[in-house]
Amino acid sequence: GQSQASQLTSIMMTISSSTFLMAVVACLLSPAVQALGVLPHTATRTPSSSSSSLFMVGRASADADFAKAPLTQDDQAVDPNVYNVNDLELAAQLWQVSLSSKTNQPNRPANTPFLDTKPFLPKDPTTKYVVDNVVVQVSRTGGLGMQLWELAGGRDDGCGITLIEGVSGNAEAAGVLPGDSLARIQYTTSMQGTQSSTTATEMDVAQAITTLNCECRDFDATMEVLTTLPPPEVVDTLTLTLKRLRTWPQIDVVVEYPPSQCAPGVDNKVSLQFWAGENLRQGLLTRGIVMEDPRAERQCDFCGSKACVVKVDQGMPLLSPLSTTETKLMKYNPKCRLSCKTVVGYNLQQGNLRLKLNVNEWTRQDAQESNPFFSR
Repeated sequence: GQSQASQLTSIMMTISSSTFLMAVVACLLSPAVQALGVLPHTATRTPSSSSSSLFMVGRASADADFAKAPLTQDDQAVDPNVYNVNDLELAAQLWQVSLSSKTNQPNRPANTPFLDTKPFLPKDPTTKYVVDNVVVQVSRTGGLGMQLWELAGGRDDGCGITLIEGVSGNAEAAGVLPGDSLARIQYTTSMQGTQSSTTATEMDVAQAITTLNCECRDFDATMEVLTTLPPPEVVDTLTLTLKRLRTWPQIDVVVEYPPSQCAPGVDNKVSLQFWAGENLRQGLLTRGIVMEDPRAERQCDFCGSKACVVKVDQGMPLLSPLSTTETKLMKYNPKCRLSCKTVVGYNLQQGNLRLKLNVNEWTRQDAQESNPFFSR
């Protein structure tokens, strides 16, 4: 690992798609064993090879790329775990370290290293990936089973990438997955305070929360953090926040122009692909869709466009719920939405969406209905 790490001249790190240099360690954190035992490692192998298990803990720090999905109106939330990257080798190709700046990461100080992902791989540019935070509570009774893998490291500052290669026991039961990365450890301890004023025997007990950051650490730096943990008889449960790779949900969109706005022989349908969480109007415009509705009588109160309104022929549940104002505006047009106020793939959903644009340009002959702006 040292010869490879010496070639890293900045904190920005990428991962080889064919060769994996690992550090395999085994240790036990249990009531019976309070010291960390480290096994020597000299071999280079693939993630599928067998190895010893590591019993340890952790928790994450920086904000995730995935916005936390709000519940839909019927309180049905999409389980984000359906988008997990469950292939350890694929995860190894995607993980990298980036530096925050004042513009793209407002919640992190400038020049702070954080775990990031390549948005896609050249061999599969249609699949996009994001980093999410996953928080789990794990008992230390009998140890926490996790095997560590140093993907990049050897720098003087301890910066690197350490992944979880295998899980067992309590960690597996808590939902920790191979390919996750530890970023922060948090635990709570009790502290006796002053004597209570109610009785002479009662004492006020305060709860102290300790947080240990280990995001973007190489193996040795991660182990340094782990050795500071109190013994299990003092702290029997830890909060584990993990960095996890997930695929970004996709929505297939078919957009229909009024035939009158298309040249003879030109198909009025355009197929697009959106990512969950995109603004509908902005997404259409950035993909070259022309939104012009000259017969519209008024402008949108929010974006100022006369072509903001779209008719939804399929996929209305994939869109964010109507706001109070939009509900009033669309009282007589329940199949229409203000595109500037609409989010596609709401609540991490994926599916098919079909839209009609420039609604006032449609005629009865075009749509075989009186006006697509109105719902039957």
